[in-house]
Amino acid sequence: MQSIDPLRTFRKWSRRWQLRALDRLDPRVIESLSARRVVRRFREVVRDVPFYSEMLATRGVRADEIQDLEGFLSRCPVLGKSDLFGTVPIHQLCVKGRIGQPAGVLTSSGQGGRFAFGLSSRGQLSRSQAAIELGLQHAFQTDDRETLLINALPMGVRFSCSTVTVAETSVREDMVAALVGEFGPYYEQVVLVLDPLFAKRLVDHVRDCRLDWSARRVHAILGEETFGECFRSYFARRLGQDPTNWTRGFIGSSMGVAELGLNLFFETRETVPLRQLAQSMSGDLRTGLGDWAGGVPPMLFVYDPRRIFVEILDPDERGFGDLLVSTLDPAQPLPLLRYRTGDRARRVDPEVLGVALRDAGSADLQLPRLPMIAVAGRRDEQLTGGRTLLDLKDVLYADDWVADRVTGAFRVQNQGLGCRIDVQLRAGCSGDAEQMGARLQTMLAGPGVGREDEVKVYPAEQFPWRPSLDYERKFSYAAA
Repeated sequence: MQSIDPLRTFRKWSRRWQLRALDRLDPRVIESLSARRVVRRFREVVRDVPFYSEMLATRGVRADEIQDLEGFLSRCPVLGKSDLFGTVPIHQLCVKGRIGQPAGVLTSSGQGGRFAFGLSSRGQLSRSQAAIELGLQHAFQTDDRETLLINALPMGVRFSCSTVTVAETSVREDMVAALVGEFGPYYEQVVLVLDPLFAKRLVDHVRDCRLDWSARRVHAILGEETFGECFRSYFARRLGQDPTNWTRGFIGSSMGVAELGLNLFFETRETVPLRQLAQSMSGDLRTGLGDWAGGVPPMLFVYDPRRIFVEILDPDERGFGDLLVSTLDPAQPLPLLRYRTGDRARRVDPEVLGVALRDAGSADLQLPRLPMIAVAGRRDEQLTGGRTLLDLKDVLYADDWVADRVTGAFRVQNQGLGCRIDVQLRAGCSGDAEQMGARLQTMLAGPGVGREDEVKVYPAEQFPWRPSLDYERKFSYAAA
């Protein structure tokens, strides 16, 4: 007879209770609690973190004058990576002015030429693990299904979870395939954690090796960058899953910021169908999600307002502005307030979205209970003709013939009335370069008046930006 672990059983039922409690909560109530908590957190940070108290004094702001949310929003300064990391000694950003002995340090990608760092205390890591376990149960029912989780993110991005078997491969597609092949039969489901470019490399390897994963329940959590619905559908189909009804595997996205934490914003089984509908019926849902720039809808995420306080700064006529995040965990060794992440986002009103769904004849789609935001990508991802990098990323996956022959890497730069777009072919596909260029030129043609794109397709080894595509670093799609 299998022994029963009382602690594990307690935690399992605790997760179920928390999920039921979240389902019953009114989103407006928990956002109101979050607003009160951020003011209290402001007072604590100013009291305990040397940088904040000195910075406010330099700017002539008295902390005791900020007593409510209105005062916090109007007087607490907005800060970004360049204001803090590499500018201020790291200990001055920490509680009591001491680094101490943090349980963990998370490093940003350094893509912009500057690294940022997030520190975690022991208690915080424990709560982070509990939050991961809660999220996995919510998305994949990991308390009820034996699960193999494969962390294929670049080395350095690690997390703990006691409810699943965790294997770490970094960016080795052969390791991932070997694990699924050897250990997959012993588990009810496999969860892959990876980024979109490496996900493309993985499915290419699976296809080249003629592996068939269609009989398995294979899920994926994609992070690091935005992607479109053509990519989600392509990736799911190449894994042998169902991207329409998600009857087997499910593919969702998670967005974290190293200096703030992992999995701050995430997709759910409610938000993914909403975005899929927006992709196919954008005219009907633009009112609900915001009249986004470009053709591909923004990522639709939820977040836990008990963990972070979210603002949209200086929204434009579409409602999209700079995303600001304030951390609320009192145990965080390096707390940040009104931190500019570099992303463009918009709040999503569930009531307005519900009306848009009814008008679109899709009132049966469920809305999540947690608050929603639409994330359109980084601030610098707007291209000539009103398009975005997200549009170009997704056009590579709108046609399977094209998608099967590219790596997913491209470099774009605005020029004149159009863009110069360099695309990398997969190894062994150099003979398709001319046909690929012509097909992409046609697929990229849109309603923009006077748009003049120049598409150049390169064999894998001749791609001029190849050194940047090593899967260990974030790839830069846009030329400086």
